[in-house]
Amino acid sequence: MYLYTSSREVRQCALRNIIRLCKIETLACDIRAVIHQILIKARLPLWPSSATTRSSNQKLLSQSIEYFDLRCQLTENLTKQMQTTLNINSKQILTNEFNWLSSYTVSTTSNELRTIDNILFMGHLRFIRTLLTCENINKIEFGIDFIRLIIDQFLFPASKRMSSPIVQTNNENDSLDDSVPEPKCSTSESRLAAYDVLVELVRNCRTNLRLVIDDLINLHHRPILEKQTEWEFMPQVNPRAHCGLVGLYNGGATCYMNSILQQLYMLPQISEHILSVPDDLDNTNGTNKTGDSSLFYQLQQVFGHLMESKMQYYSPESLWKVFRLWGQEINIREQQDAFDFFTAMTDQIDEYLKTMKQEEIFHKQFEGIFCNQMICTNGCRHRYEGEERFMALNVAVKVDSLNESLNQFVKGEVLDGNNAYFCAKCQEKRTTIKRLCIKKLPPLLCIQMKRFGFDWENNRALKFDDYFKFPLVLNMEPYTLDGVNKRESFVAYDDITDSTNNDSLINNATTTTNDSKFVPRSLNNVSSNMPTINYELIGIVIHSGQANAGHYYSFIKDIRRRHSNHTNQWYRFNDTSVEEIQLTEQMLEEECFGGTFRVQKDNNNSSEERTRFWNAYMLIYQCIEPSKLLPPPPPVSSSSPNTNRSSRHIPGTAVRINRTNQRDSLSQLADLVVRSENSDLFRIEKPLIPSHVLSCVKDENLEFLKNRDTYCDDYFQFIYKLSKICFDDINIPYDMEIIENDNDETSYELCTKLALNFLLNTHLRTHRRLRKDNSQQWIQLLGRLFTKNSTSCIIFYDLLFEKNDYGLKLYLLDCPIDDIRYIFEQICENILQATYSHVLEKHQQIQETNINDNHETLIINIDNKLLLLMKKFIEQLINLLDKYVVEQVKHSQGYFQLIYYYIKINKNSIDYLLQLNTFTRLINFLLGENIDTRRWNSGQAKEFGIIHEIISTLALACNLNKNIFNEQDIQLKNQMEMYFYGKWSNRYLKEICYAFQEISPSQLTCTVQLMEILALNNQTFSEQLIRIILHSITQAHTNDLKSLFKFLSYILLVEDSLQTKRLQLAFEGTNESGSGDNYQHITGLYSLIRTSIESEQRRAYQTVKFLINLSNRNSACKDYFSSTAFQWEFAINWLKQQMQTSWQWSPAQNVSNEDTDTRSFQRTRSAQFTLEQAQSLLQQTTISNNDTSTNELMELNDTQSQSSSQSTLAGID
Repeated sequence: MYLYTSSREVRQCALRNIIRLCKIETLACDIRAVIHQILIKARLPLWPSSATTRSSNQKLLSQSIEYFDLRCQLTENLTKQMQTTLNINSKQILTNEFNWLSSYTVSTTSNELRTIDNILFMGHLRFIRTLLTCENINKIEFGIDFIRLIIDQFLFPASKRMSSPIVQTNNENDSLDDSVPEPKCSTSESRLAAYDVLVELVRNCRTNLRLVIDDLINLHHRPILEKQTEWEFMPQVNPRAHCGLVGLYNGGATCYMNSILQQLYMLPQISEHILSVPDDLDNTNGTNKTGDSSLFYQLQQVFGHLMESKMQYYSPESLWKVFRLWGQEINIREQQDAFDFFTAMTDQIDEYLKTMKQEEIFHKQFEGIFCNQMICTNGCRHRYEGEERFMALNVAVKVDSLNESLNQFVKGEVLDGNNAYFCAKCQEKRTTIKRLCIKKLPPLLCIQMKRFGFDWENNRALKFDDYFKFPLVLNMEPYTLDGVNKRESFVAYDDITDSTNNDSLINNATTTTNDSKFVPRSLNNVSSNMPTINYELIGIVIHSGQANAGHYYSFIKDIRRRHSNHTNQWYRFNDTSVEEIQLTEQMLEEECFGGTFRVQKDNNNSSEERTRFWNAYMLIYQCIEPSKLLPPPPPVSSSSPNTNRSSRHIPGTAVRINRTNQRDSLSQLADLVVRSENSDLFRIEKPLIPSHVLSCVKDENLEFLKNRDTYCDDYFQFIYKLSKICFDDINIPYDMEIIENDNDETSYELCTKLALNFLLNTHLRTHRRLRKDNSQQWIQLLGRLFTKNSTSCIIFYDLLFEKNDYGLKLYLLDCPIDDIRYIFEQICENILQATYSHVLEKHQQIQETNINDNHETLIINIDNKLLLLMKKFIEQLINLLDKYVVEQVKHSQGYFQLIYYYIKINKNSIDYLLQLNTFTRLINFLLGENIDTRRWNSGQAKEFGIIHEIISTLALACNLNKNIFNEQDIQLKNQMEMYFYGKWSNRYLKEICYAFQEISPSQLTCTVQLMEILALNNQTFSEQLIRIILHSITQAHTNDLKSLFKFLSYILLVEDSLQTKRLQLAFEGTNESGSGDNYQHITGLYSLIRTSIESEQRRAYQTVKFLINLSNRNSACKDYFSSTAFQWEFAINWLKQQMQTSWQWSPAQNVSNEDTDTRSFQRTRSAQFTLEQAQSLLQQTTISNNDTSTNELMELNDTQSQSSSQSTLAGID
């Protein structure tokens, strides 16, 4: 029931109940031991030695999963005592399993047998993993053998082959070995079982862990110099189609190429001949004619990959580059005509073969000969013939079928009257029949349907989707010269005249072309026993779409496998997709004939007619009677003179029978040759593909298998499990790992090495589809490893410093992927934090222990090395500022974020940055070398808020107001003063104002703090800063005024002896020349309101709002604001007038005076509230002024009184 039952539900139910049975405790017996003995003693065929010994047990093997699951659950974590009780020798069982795995031979011929292989592997590997959990299993003893077996044969044989050194051999058979190793575990389930065995082998066993990690890094995760700048890498991981054929990649609009190339490849007489050109022609006459720039070489590459590649598709990029259409390079995103490509390709390849003195294969297979005839019918019966070679027949589609269109060739046209033909023999005009027929048929007949035209009146391309039928088997005999002559009434007469005056009747000049318009000729009266030359349809090129935009794909019959059971197998080749199809008569009509069809409407029972815009464009027929294409034999000497004729003329019926008898033996021989070729009777087994092509395909197949086995989610999760296995080592104390050997790597170090090599060389370079959302778990894992083990930090630094500063530059600046730069920046933050934690921990240990202790000496060395490595890391980071950050400024956000994080660690980090002259480097990066113009545009500077914060943090740490005696500190202080107070101060403060316009003020807290400290009790700096802010307010867009006013408020609210002076400068401005500044006149806020009322009402309103809000925040501001009420009263009156206009007020409307693009004032609730506050403040000021005594008012200056009155009146007005 457990093995032979075909129902999986029944087997799983049996599994659950047997497990429940084993948990029952009885005094009579140990049920678990009984079950174990039954399982061990049962004679089950689950250990076959090879695929050939299991034919009678295939069903049993495919149903064995539950059996192995039962043994796994009964054997999990068995102690020594339990093994003794159950009479189980886990070591011997494990040894037997290894021997079975080593000797098992997988199936290579049947997909069904491979599936059973993988089911069997999955069960055994799960059982092996369970045995490794038993108590008395020495993992080191079994580790190396299992690890080598699983990695080299079951998981990554292709990777092993690629990493192994190439051994030169003189054995020809070895050199011709083109086999590519396939892994024994070829399904996801069996590979997961193998991964689990490796994970269990390395758990609590550093020896095995080191072996597995070293193997994986060497096989898959070594840095490759050629791929250092490759990102979003997603290789091909899909194998050939199930039918065993390979597709072609579409470069944008190269479907016309793909459809023709697949047609040519599926013709064995073409592709095998192309591939059979020997390698020794590569350097004929000392010139490399088949190099990468040769079209013939690239065609060999395409055919070689289509024949031997294991990938789903091949990308013919090199062929795109070398192919020329009408002498011009092609644009792969521009569609071309498939027939034009066929013509150009065949001509160029044959031309190359001709120069190499090889057979012109396309002319041999596709070339036929037309016969142009001019036959005089009125008396003389003279005949004139001319030959014309063709590679394809071009037929019109304005008729119903291919047969009717071909009739146009042989129908003929009567030339009489004025159009009569001048007979050279009779020396007069004669009524003449002008016609075209086929004198020689090719083995492969290509037919192009004229579905494309051009409308000259409307200047546009056209496509004709007319219904056009063609047969699967086409008889071409009626359209040949022989077939036409047999149906003419003048054949008998022609036999007589032809024998006596043959030479005088033949003229080899071509007189007509195939563009003549003939009347269709009916062949319905032809006798059914007439001879035939049948052609079989083997290829269809279909065009779907319009004339100037569409898509090509192909239907191709498989003539390579005539010896197999599928003699009528068709395939659809649609770029990278290849699939089997059943080409029935109905499918042929629906997919290839074009025309119209009717579809049912959804809303009623009516139907509408639609056009099939997908239809056949090119056809390829193959002659299935090749003996009839052979030339006639030479004349026999014993024959009568009457039978010695020119081969150009068609004999009579009796003579035709004699010719057939003469050719019987030759025809039979030809048919035998054709049949033997189809059945591989005379084919010699030898490498068909040239060595240079085969070597390329083999290398790409190895690379494909390696990528398929590694660039998948299962493998990525396996690496993650291995990288965190060190945290599962709960049975081995951490101290034991240190005491074991000073030079021995701990499990934490090994896991760190694997995680870093995998991340930096593989994971971060793969496509985001494969990375998914797993990046955060890797960041957290590395953070845990760095924090747990100080040597893990050293591993990261050493790995990064292998390339000097290139590693930092590569991942922080050069990488074009935002999330990858963010991941690396997060890893660097973790390493910096962990380094400081370890250094701090070691210092505390030094204080608590004896400095002379040997173990403590090790701690000191680790401490010093960590510090040196971290300083080197920071030094390389800062050195990038001088050049590389400027070049990659759009990728620099993570770079500056890392510096900012380092600053926040502790005070020592700031001191080290100052030692590296970071302040000057940063400010030079920000301002550039030109003191008059801005270095970065607004779009770039939006990301620079963090730069301002770093500069401000460094400046605040220096405390410019303290006395400094250190020479280096003095030099640094002088540099800072140059940018704060010196010639660069004006440029720097302007950049600060730009920052407040482009960046949220919440991101500039340190910058505000620095400006407040610099302005404290410093009149010169305060005046300069306020001038620049006011100028920015005047020039900035009204949407940016809010941030600038907020910046100004920070400066005006600084409480010191100069606060009133700063308020006066900001409110009223000054006409005096400011020292060290270019401006001679500074416009105060009051003046700004006056000038903005008429032109920019929003600027005026925001200024009023700022003054009101500022006065409410600080008593000093309010007092000064009240004392100058006569200067701003007009603004309140203006605001009141704006709010009282007759316009309809819509307070619910989502408008604002601070972030809209209009210049006019918008009446909002905020404006109403501002007006109420302003009126309240003005009222308080008026009451205060009314309390002033009359005597004091009379003592005021008359001029001042008049000026104040005029101002008040103007405001009221």
